[in-house]
Amino acid sequence: MPNDWNDEPIGLVGAGTIGGGWAATYLARRRPVLVVDPAPAALGRLTSYLEGVWPSVRRTVPDAPMSAPLDLLRLVPTAGLGAATLVHENVPESVEAKQGAYRSIEAAVAPEVPILSSSGGLMPSDLQTRMDHPERLVVAHPQSPVYALPLVEVLAGKATSPTVVTAVLAHLTDLGKRPVLLHREIPGYLTNRLTFAMLREVTHLLAEGVVDASGIEDAVVHGITPRFLIGGPLMSLALAGGPDGMRGAMRSFADTIEGWWSDLGTPHLDEDARARLVAAGDEVLDGRSIGDVLAARDAAAVDVLALLHSVDHGAEPRT
Repeated sequence: MPNDWNDEPIGLVGAGTIGGGWAATYLARRRPVLVVDPAPAALGRLTSYLEGVWPSVRRTVPDAPMSAPLDLLRLVPTAGLGAATLVHENVPESVEAKQGAYRSIEAAVAPEVPILSSSGGLMPSDLQTRMDHPERLVVAHPQSPVYALPLVEVLAGKATSPTVVTAVLAHLTDLGKRPVLLHREIPGYLTNRLTFAMLREVTHLLAEGVVDASGIEDAVVHGITPRFLIGGPLMSLALAGGPDGMRGAMRSFADTIEGWWSDLGTPHLDEDARARLVAAGDEVLDGRSIGDVLAARDAAAVDVLALLHSVDHGAEPRT
């Protein structure tokens, strides 16, 4: 798999939000993109998306073209992927749907072409069971907005070639991404598990009447998030330990943390919990449309990345 693909087409199967984000990522670097999407008006929808996000793309990639280079974008049937040197699969989160996509992709591209799944939680070993060349499949789960957020979770299946994994990590790093390699398969991968661990306690706190939805949002947005801008939960705990870092934190807080852990909730998404979450969602949206809030979130993500880049000089794959 070549390291320099600046002049080689990249294939995208599925042109929804994730596929569009991958398209923007490559077009910002002037790489040709071949898109497969059977939906009516798929190309027009994708073009509108790219034109809408391009100002944010240029803030993320300053040397990107002034406008989206739509001349490098082509909608093709699956058979038209033959020139692609790598394919991102972005179809719905279903093992059957993805396996069907791989059958079509493998019929069109050379055996050595890697296929990267944007799956958010399915096991790659399950995804690759019906492939002719399962060694080429790697999960590369991006974060949204894909064109802006650098993290990509990389996960190999039992049949995946280590050589392909190494090449994919190098490719993503060359794209300006920050790939994190998971050492074994686990449902939900990394970011989803961390996110839903918090959501589980949120559901418990709502059910127990500890706080309302706006209070939870304030605690995360104005309390937790700013402290995580240059380090995650491990860094936060180490800083809490004073000059001795994590050693100090363990001496001072281990018993307290253990006590809090034992009191964390284990709610179930029964009808009552679902109703509480629906009401909480309505409360925090406060009449705003999902589209408006998504646009505001994506714009804020671009702003925050400027700060992250100012303090984080490394972009090595996390292994």
